Amino acid sequence: MRVVPGRGRRVSVPAPERPVGRRRPFEPAVFWIALAAYVAWTVGVMTGWADTHVDTWLPASSLAPRSFWGQVAETFSLLTNPFFVMVVTAALALRSQRQRQRRLAIALAIAAIGVPLWQLNRVLVDRPRPESAFADSISAVGPSYPSGHVLAVTIFVWVAVTVANAQRASTAERVRTRAWGGVLIALTVVDQWAMSLAHLSDMVGGWLFGAVVATGALWISGAEADVPWRAHAGAAAAGRRAAVVYNPTKVLELDLFRRRVTYAMAEAGWEAPLWFETERDDPGRQMTRDALAKDVDMVLVAGGDGTVRAVCAELAGSGVPAAIIPAGTGNLLGRNLGVPLDEGEALALALDGVAMPIDMIRWNAGGSTQRFAVMAGVGLDAQIMRDTDPRLKKVVKGGAYVVAGVRQVGAEPFRARIRVDGRTVHDGSAVMVLVGNVGRLQGGISLLPDAEPADGRLHVLVARGGGVRGMVRLLGALGAFGKDGSGSPMKRVQGRRVEVELDREVPYQVDGDTEGSTVGFTAEIMPAALTVMVPRPS
Repeated sequence: MRVVPGRGRRVSVPAPERPVGRRRPFEPAVFWIALAAYVAWTVGVMTGWADTHVDTWLPASSLAPRSFWGQVAETFSLLTNPFFVMVVTAALALRSQRQRQRRLAIALAIAAIGVPLWQLNRVLVDRPRPESAFADSISAVGPSYPSGHVLAVTIFVWVAVTVANAQRASTAERVRTRAWGGVLIALTVVDQWAMSLAHLSDMVGGWLFGAVVATGALWISGAEADVPWRAHAGAAAAGRRAAVVYNPTKVLELDLFRRRVTYAMAEAGWEAPLWFETERDDPGRQMTRDALAKDVDMVLVAGGDGTVRAVCAELAGSGVPAAIIPAGTGNLLGRNLGVPLDEGEALALALDGVAMPIDMIRWNAGGSTQRFAVMAGVGLDAQIMRDTDPRLKKVVKGGAYVVAGVRQVGAEPFRARIRVDGRTVHDGSAVMVLVGNVGRLQGGISLLPDAEPADGRLHVLVARGGGVRGMVRLLGALGAFGKDGSGSPMKRVQGRRVEVELDREVPYQVDGDTEGSTVGFTAEIMPAALTVMVPRPS
């Protein structure tokens, strides 16, 4: 079924049986049960009940520290040290953040905080360790309740299972992960008993506290909603097929990305997606044409602003919706349309959003015609894009644009004659002329606050700021969301067509990509030209 664009009208795609991203009651239920059990168990430990009713169940260990098995036990206890597990979990959280699995990253970060919370718990209870021949071991430092080693491996097993789920590992691999996790917890209990480093009640307390931390991390982060395809099982999408146009330099882990998308489509009832990789000299134009030739029902685009622009330009007028999976630094169109920056949430939106027709702009400059959905301009913005160091952008992300912007202080203005719908709106000095369909940038800066993606109007910003003082004043106004007015260095107008003549060649950019220089340009609105998947109204 094709989606027919209609200006300003949202067209629903097949809805799933239950809303995507709805949090399941499982995590909070288990969290409260585990917390109540831990509190009750801790009371039993502090009152002495556990000493007589639990800790007598296991016989005393006679393992010698210098024996072969004693050294094996010592080594195993070092590997399951809670601080080592905390470092590993924190590293996985950073890795998940880089992979745009933000909910998973938050869950792992919360899990890592479980170790400091364990420290606080054992200081408050302050239970002495049992007599042990391994009393000089680093694993015997500090009070014994709750067992840090059992807590740490409980969290680690949960981390391994959660990561396997998020990475769409096979069913067999996930079963093996759970099985080996259970074995690891059992071995840790045996190891702690063999070294006489903890009472049985300490180990039960460690396991309960680990369950509290793990389920609390899932609940708070909503990480289960990061596996949106579960909600789509049985959706009425049979026979539908999507294409994925992706930039391999922007998708950090391609194999993982392919597994997640393929699994999501299969669970949603879609056919296996078609994959099209962009090339150095083609950010997605021919790939999109090839996808349309296959009669696909949706095109997912994963890449930076250049890839998104190329794909959307080819989709204009086709009626086939684009679904944006953010993978670059700017992600300007996605940000303006409310597309989540989290990869899992963006994929959920592709499968459960609504198809909304939005406007595009036809731009002619330097003898070439292009179509875009965000913004383009001459002057300051193009110079900032041109001077932004790509190496710095990888490190500080959007901060690299700020650094490049500071370099423009003192830039010489140019003369611009600007007509909107045949009416002259400016004839004089300028440092930037910007045309946009939407107006929000990174960091919440809104260059075109009145711009809406489907209002049938193009929006124009003229900025003045000659000399160091003028440029500083302009940058300050932009940073403070400056308003138009007699004293403002900015002027904003809107219409359907704009014509700009410049007194010299000035750099220009389209959707963040510097294209060259020009002595003028024209731009006109293309109402409801592109269909994009956007969030459902709340």
